[in-house]
Amino acid sequence: MTFVISSKRREVRRDARNVVRGQHTRRRILDASRARILDAGFEALRLDEVAADAGVTKAAVIKSVGGKASILLELGEEDRQTRVAVIREVLAVRSGLRRRLTDLVTRLIELDAPRLRIVTAYVGYLWFWTGEDHVRSHAMIEETRMLLSDVIASASPVKLSPSRLRTLSLRLLAAYAVGVRDLHYRDCTRDATVRLVVDMTLDQP
Repeated sequence: MTFVISSKRREVRRDARNVVRGQHTRRRILDASRARILDAGFEALRLDEVAADAGVTKAAVIKSVGGKASILLELGEEDRQTRVAVIREVLAVRSGLRRRLTDLVTRLIELDAPRLRIVTAYVGYLWFWTGEDHVRSHAMIEETRMLLSDVIASASPVKLSPSRLRTLSLRLLAAYAVGVRDLHYRDCTRDATVRLVVDMTLDQP
């Protein structure tokens, strides 16, 4: 006689004790990683030190978040969400294109200036993520680019073609990456960085 025992896996409640504990552990790991990167840079980040700061094992860090690249991607996404919020706010303000981009870039620079070591590491790593991390990082970029296209389209005095909007939004992304790099490594002023980003975006055919 053969007995077959089957069961359906119950859906785990979001407020289940082990789920909440896992979320708290993940938060401690990310907070510890952020503090370490801001203090010494991404290249100096060590998982065993992060684990010690978070009060967990190195294995727990890897299980909860992943390796250094995955940690950077998580922190980058957290920071990106704060930029997205600013972009959405600027979308609601009516002004000319150059003025709107100047206001937007100024606010973004003010937001990113205290966390430049994370931002520059994130930008530099965009070409090195692989697999699901690669797909996720580029989906994040594309979502941001589409929002920037909306900002540009709504402030432009003339209707822009989809290809022109794509060009300008990509320029803005690239210019911002250059701007935060210069702000970090060349110790440029924030005003000079804002001018650089806006000029690189608009002052080209």
